[in-house]
Amino acid sequence: MITHLNGVVEKVSDNSAVVDVNGVGYSVICSSKTLSEIQQQSGLVHLFTVLNIREDAWTLYGFFTEQERNWFNILISVQGVGGKVAIAILSALSDDEIYRAFLSGDKGAFTRADGVGAKLAARIMTELKDKVVGKGAFEIPSSSSTMPTSDVINDVISALLNLGYQRVDVLRVISVLQPEKDCKFDTLLKQVLAKLSAGV
Repeated sequence: MITHLNGVVEKVSDNSAVVDVNGVGYSVICSSKTLSEIQQQSGLVHLFTVLNIREDAWTLYGFFTEQERNWFNILISVQGVGGKVAIAILSALSDDEIYRAFLSGDKGAFTRADGVGAKLAARIMTELKDKVVGKGAFEIPSSSSTMPTSDVINDVISALLNLGYQRVDVLRVISVLQPEKDCKFDTLLKQVLAKLSAGV
C-alpha cells in the first residue's frame, strides 16, 4: 500500500500532478487546494496518499495534509461518494467549512461541489454525522475568533454529556450560538441548555 510520496513535481494539470520519486513518475489525483500548495513548493514535496484498487484501474489520490486525507477516507465511506466526488468536495470546501457544515446541519454546503446534489448531500450528513462529530473524530477548529476558548467548550461539553445529552447535539448548538471569545462557562452552559431544551 502506498501511504505517502516524497518526490519532485514534474507536471500539474487541472486535477492531478505527476510526482517523480527516484525516477518513477506517479500520477496523483488531488484537490484544487493540494495542487495550489504543491505548486508553491520548490524541490521535494511530501504528499499523503490513498491507493484505490479496482479491477479496471489503480488510482492514487494525493493530499497536502493528513487532515485532508482523513476527510477523504471518511467521505468515500458514504454510499454514492467515490474518489472523484470526494475530491470535488475537498476542492469546494475547506476543512473548517466541512466540519462546520456537519455541526450546523448545513446540507447545502456540500452541493457547492461538482457532482453533489441535494439527495447525496443529505445522505452524507445522515451517514457521517455520528462518525465526524459524535465520536470526536475531529477537533473543533480553533481558528475562528468568534468561538470561546477550547477550555470553555470542553468544560461545557463535558458537563452536558454528564447530564445525558448527545455530543453531536451539543456541538451543533454551540456552532449555531457562535458565542463570544470571552464567554463564561456559566453563560454558555445556560445558553446551550436553553437551545437543547427548545429542541434547536
